[in-house]
Amino acid sequence: MKIGFASRLNPLDKRSWSGTTYYTYQQIKKNYEVEIFNFKWTWGVREWLTMQKSLNRRLFKKNTAVEFLRSYAKYFSKQLEKDLKKRPVDVLFVSASSQFIAYLETDIPVIYMTDATFQQLQGYYPYFSNLAKYNVQQGIELDKKAFQKTAHCMLASEWNKNSAINDYGIDTNKISVVPCGANLDAIPAASDLNMNASGQCRLLFLGVEWERKGGDIALETFRLLKQKGANPHLHIIGCVPPVDLAEEKNVTVIPFLDKNKPDDLKQLNQILLQTDFLLLPTRAECAGVVFSEASAYAIPSVTTDTGGVSTYVKTGINGFALPLQAGADVYSEKIWQLLEDKQTMQNLKHSARKYYEENLNWDLWGRQFQQIAERLVKEKR
Repeated sequence: MKIGFASRLNPLDKRSWSGTTYYTYQQIKKNYEVEIFNFKWTWGVREWLTMQKSLNRRLFKKNTAVEFLRSYAKYFSKQLEKDLKKRPVDVLFVSASSQFIAYLETDIPVIYMTDATFQQLQGYYPYFSNLAKYNVQQGIELDKKAFQKTAHCMLASEWNKNSAINDYGIDTNKISVVPCGANLDAIPAASDLNMNASGQCRLLFLGVEWERKGGDIALETFRLLKQKGANPHLHIIGCVPPVDLAEEKNVTVIPFLDKNKPDDLKQLNQILLQTDFLLLPTRAECAGVVFSEASAYAIPSVTTDTGGVSTYVKTGINGFALPLQAGADVYSEKIWQLLEDKQTMQNLKHSARKYYEENLNWDLWGRQFQQIAERLVKEKR
């Protein structure tokens, strides 16, 4: 059986969709021959979309998500349609690119993977906020068409599934909730991890968007823990905070680590091995593979119950998902309680690793993809 892998992003690059595009490709490639379908914009298409973006910003003070415009989707759907006739496959897998299938005409079964509907995204993430009205209308229209054309949807969270059903009318029987795994090449064996409570307060904030990920709350949580006498250390990886930290002791900022580079990957592994809590008070989150990565290292996550987070962080099992309105005082108190209760902390570390092994790994995702793909081919025949 030959699988087509279609995506707006390069599946050979570990930075694509925080690595998710790359790791899903690797899983599919384990069992099948894979054809990659990845297209570049023509000059004409790029200029047309850039012009709309510029006009919306200058004349109407509105943002534009060009990938959710009808013209964009029609162009790439037709590119894929033409290429599929030249390179036929048995099943087409589409990674977070509803634009590729909204106007695609094919009898090839399509498996679509994403972590949010456009209905959920617009107004939720900063990039998808304050969009031109026609952009929102076209985005919902093309995204809904894509969902309706799929033979099966592999969605990253229950939150995502609920929107597909309630907003787009998708039959629950053609949806599977399959969480994303840890976007790391090598996962340490449980026996190589220190599963005991260290008694230390080594915090990790991992994210490229300081504001959306709740960076200010994380920093204030660190300061409150210092006042409590926890002697915390905070690693900030993926961004440069828009605040002056020159006088702040025990804060280490690493602006970027590239998972394509072995040395950067090794450095991330060492930091994860020495982390006690993932602290991510995120304001908006569709899924968050960082929670899968933390659980793989038996690190409890202290985060926010928003978007698809509750599929990845189960309170009392691999961390705590606090209410959106919770401030730094609530975060610091929760971490302080765990530092004071070493038995609970130790149990949490063990159950976090178990939750990773049973729910948050790519091998599980790969097995479920295999079952879905082979069933679709059998039904077609």
